[in-house]
Amino acid sequence: MSKKRGREQPAVDTQLVEIYEDLANVDEKIRLKAAHTLLTNFVSEGKATGDQLNEILRRLIRGLCSGRKASRLGFSIALTEFLTELLGPNGKNVEGFQGISGLIETLKTLTHAAGNVSGQEERDHQFGRLFGAESIIKSGILFQSGTTSEAWDQVLDVTYDLAKKKPWLREECGFILSTSVHNLRDKDLKYSQLVIDKLQTNGLSKTSEGIAIWIAAQSEIPSIKFLSGVWHHDDPLDRKELSRLAKILKEAPAAEPAKDASESKVPQKGAWSSNPHFAWDVILAKLLNIELAGLKERKKSKRISFVDFWEQCVDDNLFAAPSSEERKFWGFVLFQRMIATAPVHVVPGLFTKNFMRCLTNQLASPERYLHRTADRATKAMVARARTHPSFSSPILKALLTSPHGDVNFDKLTKTKTVETLLSQADKSIFEQLGAIYNELILRPGVQDEREAASRRLIIADQLTSTVRNMHIESKAQKLESNSQHVIIRSFLSLLAKYAYFDLEKAPSGQDNRATPPISQASRQTFRSRISSCLTHLVAQTRIDPAYYPHHLITKIHGQGGNPNFAPLLLEADGRVREVINTAWERLEKVYVKGYSIPPETSARDYFQSITLLYSLTILQVYNEDPEAVIMLAELNDLFKGKLRSKSSHEKNSSALVEILLSFISKPSQLFRRLAHQVFTACAANIDEEGVQSMITILETKESLSGQAEMFDQDDGEEDTSEASDVEEVDMVDAGSISSPAENDSKTDDSDGTPESSENDPDGTDDELAAFDAKLAQALGTRPGNEDLDAEDSSLSDEDMDDEQMEAMDEHLEKVFREKKKVTSKKTEKKDAKETIVNFKCRVLELLEIYVKQQHDNNLALSLLLPILAAIRTTTSPLVSSKACSLMREYAKLCKGDGVPKVKNADTVFELLDAVHTEAMKEGSNVYASVCSQASLLLVRVLVSHDRECLRRVVRIYGDTQEKALFDATCKVKTSFFTDWQNWCTSARK
Repeated sequence: MSKKRGREQPAVDTQLVEIYEDLANVDEKIRLKAAHTLLTNFVSEGKATGDQLNEILRRLIRGLCSGRKASRLGFSIALTEFLTELLGPNGKNVEGFQGISGLIETLKTLTHAAGNVSGQEERDHQFGRLFGAESIIKSGILFQSGTTSEAWDQVLDVTYDLAKKKPWLREECGFILSTSVHNLRDKDLKYSQLVIDKLQTNGLSKTSEGIAIWIAAQSEIPSIKFLSGVWHHDDPLDRKELSRLAKILKEAPAAEPAKDASESKVPQKGAWSSNPHFAWDVILAKLLNIELAGLKERKKSKRISFVDFWEQCVDDNLFAAPSSEERKFWGFVLFQRMIATAPVHVVPGLFTKNFMRCLTNQLASPERYLHRTADRATKAMVARARTHPSFSSPILKALLTSPHGDVNFDKLTKTKTVETLLSQADKSIFEQLGAIYNELILRPGVQDEREAASRRLIIADQLTSTVRNMHIESKAQKLESNSQHVIIRSFLSLLAKYAYFDLEKAPSGQDNRATPPISQASRQTFRSRISSCLTHLVAQTRIDPAYYPHHLITKIHGQGGNPNFAPLLLEADGRVREVINTAWERLEKVYVKGYSIPPETSARDYFQSITLLYSLTILQVYNEDPEAVIMLAELNDLFKGKLRSKSSHEKNSSALVEILLSFISKPSQLFRRLAHQVFTACAANIDEEGVQSMITILETKESLSGQAEMFDQDDGEEDTSEASDVEEVDMVDAGSISSPAENDSKTDDSDGTPESSENDPDGTDDELAAFDAKLAQALGTRPGNEDLDAEDSSLSDEDMDDEQMEAMDEHLEKVFREKKKVTSKKTEKKDAKETIVNFKCRVLELLEIYVKQQHDNNLALSLLLPILAAIRTTTSPLVSSKACSLMREYAKLCKGDGVPKVKNADTVFELLDAVHTEAMKEGSNVYASVCSQASLLLVRVLVSHDRECLRRVVRIYGDTQEKALFDATCKVKTSFFTDWQNWCTSARK
């Protein structure tokens, strides 16, 4: 009877197949799990026989020769642990399993590509041999006590043979040997000595791999003996070896003949790798360690410094203009590694001449070959500065200052590198940043004044941008200590230093002399940037909007009175100084009073607004604004001895309004915000005179005469004496040209529908015709519209003598001067209209604030007619739109409890009659709508006072409707009555 075949073995084979499959998986976790299963089931438990283990060994080595998926990674890990378990110090000592010598022979045999094989298959076997040698080294079985160095000698022969004969494997071989040297520091010296001896025997000492191995041996095993004559002082980092070191790392062909036959047989690499050779990292790490340890070791051994190595081997080799894009790519990769790891004192040495040139060029255009690589370099700078803010200062200094940086770096590279670095800075380095920018302003690196002014403009913009990008803490108690606020105050003080002080007259001993001197235009630039910063800061710090302006003014005032500091540029006489000193006394009282009041109260808001008003008015004095001193004197009079309470200023509201109007008349967002801030705090105290001041602005004509009336100027249109020299020209058909004054009068009398002369084609044609006539007269020819065939009695150019030619030149000069004056008048008219329109818009914004706060105040009712008139008469859609919005907002707020309470209904009825009269005038549908809203607002006021008033209201609407039916001049819209009927319907319910 036959015996049944066992079924255990197939199960084991199936499990091994699954393990081998998982060892090749791309997922690292699956590979590690498969290796663990192999060791647990077939080695640790001791169930496998020697033959089975030999077969597993052969299968693992064959797996190293496979390029499928991640086979080499998975099988090399398994092989390393497999050998450690079986042949290591605590090995299983399984009978029948081959020893170390047999293992090495098996590796050679299974990784030898015999026969006629393809190039790819041969490369796979070479990789398998390399990975196998690495696994044997990593397993540690070659370095056990009692083990001879013969096996290590054989593995070294395998590795060096691959490195010598296969250039594309040399770097991997060198990395394995360099790593093994690090691991041999605690082993017998014979093992590491053998590595160095074979390095020279195989002629690899003067290769990148040889340098890395040599340095590793020097660092880890000082007692090792090196072959003499290879490097000066047996050190590849010796100063005399710098040029040769650069040549080797560049991987260029040898510039000098080989000293022995072994060196000459080393083939050069043929393929380029995107990653720089690992020898770069070894050398740079060694030099950084020397830098950190100090200069003693380098001086004693005559070694090169990190900066010398970087300049010659990286900058002059990889970033040189003739270098290939591939070598420049290596340079950028090395820079990214160094900027992420180098100590702060080494960072300036990374920004060398050729690197900065290459970085700027590559960043300038996305089309550049290395643009993305250069962009990663800038991101590496930003990342290091983000995690270590102390790096911001040396990086910014390198990017912005000479000899290799440029203050315009962001613009040249089309990036925001400098801006981002500045925004990440903290208060620990603000003094360093201030010193950098102080030096850039004083000495921008050029002698040409225009170029220096341009660079100072860029610096001012960078500081401004930094301030505007800062995140401002909203809580007042954090303003003094918050790091962002420390930097903001520092940058504002720096801008003020060059905006308001005469540094040329600074006391001796202070290095504040600018080269070239700071121009007045640059000072104006700094002042405008301060204004821009304050505009942003006042809007952001809502808890205390006066904080930064007051701090800045205090700084300027304090330094201006300090004899140890440069004097102020402001040349003030005794009267002006008295005004300023009085203002300072008032300001300090207001400031102290404001902070003595609990926060988030209307009283504190009021005093903070006055502090802001005083601070910015004083700043305007320092800006040498001729009107600022007058405004400051008015403020002094306004608050003279009346700082005890908020209510004490009610009688002075008209003067305050006039001051605020003077602020909003300026083309500055800062003063616009200031006016809004102060007006909001003082709206409840505005009296009838103050409201009338704003109404007067709305009633101003949008013309030159209106501008002259508003700003107390002479109307240039009516003064013709200035053109006396032009009037001496004999005018031909001059009556066809309307005078500017006549054109203006036509505009003013148009009652809301002006026909601007600049839009009148007829007027333009008349002016051109007159100009042609005058030009023809001066030239002695006929105008172009006259008969060209007529006999020309004028003298030709050839008949004129010198005196006649000079006379004609004078005539031509006067004619063209007249033409220029006409053009200038048109520009003046246009500018005047824009000025008035902008002023009206700013006033409407103030009135909107007033209406929102004081809509239940009877005084607000006086705004209705001026607003309606402004909508009807303005030629600006913007003014009309703002005025309509204001009326709608007012009508919306005056409902329920928000309706004003009046004592006398007669004044309201008079106002209602006037509104109906306005509604009867010609206007758009929008104008009719706001008239209706104004009328119904007044109706609500009357009803709230006494419902019996409705009877008279009905009669007023009836009279208006009667006029609409029988009076042709009444242009009231039907919607006016429809809205009234709808209101009546809702009022009945």
